[in-house]
Amino acid sequence: MKTVRFFSITMAVIMLVAVLVPFAATPAEAQANTTTLTTSPTQSFFDAMRSFPLLAPMSISAPSISMSIESAKGSGYACSLVSQTPKDWVRMKSRQSFDMTWTVQNTGTTIWHTGSTTLAYVSGTKMQTRGNSFDISADVGRGGKTSLAIDMTAPKALGTYSTLWALTTGKTKFCRVTFVLTVIR
Repeated sequence: MKTVRFFSITMAVIMLVAVLVPFAATPAEAQANTTTLTTSPTQSFFDAMRSFPLLAPMSISAPSISMSIESAKGSGYACSLVSQTPKDWVRMKSRQSFDMTWTVQNTGTTIWHTGSTTLAYVSGTKMQTRGNSFDISADVGRGGKTSLAIDMTAPKALGTYSTLWALTTGKTKFCRVTFVLTVIR
């Protein structure tokens, strides 16, 4: 934490210096430039930014979550996320029970067969109440949809948690889905 604070303070000082202190030309450049240019502090700042890409303006926004729905190359397995309940970034109380449901659509060319296609835990916080792998309930043909539901419990400690799951068939993982939640009091 001290390192982050030190880095932030250092960057703020550098940016302040870039705005307030004009950049001096080398003696050769100073002799060659006989014209005097009048610029505003804002213009000097933007001129300085071009020389220092780390000082370029940055936009600050809320965190964004992007869902990467992938296909297993050459296998015919692919999907798209239709809906998710609860939505990412939901706030829950410590140890609160809930049903996590992802509805996905088969956008590939291969049928997802019950008994050989499972929803499996891949990484992140283990919030499931039992098991790490669940068979899909019925075959899902091309263009078909299915709901993938798991009983979960929010972690005990306050904080933000995420979990990653994927449909699998044999050693092929496809259709990765995630969930992010924040535990509050």
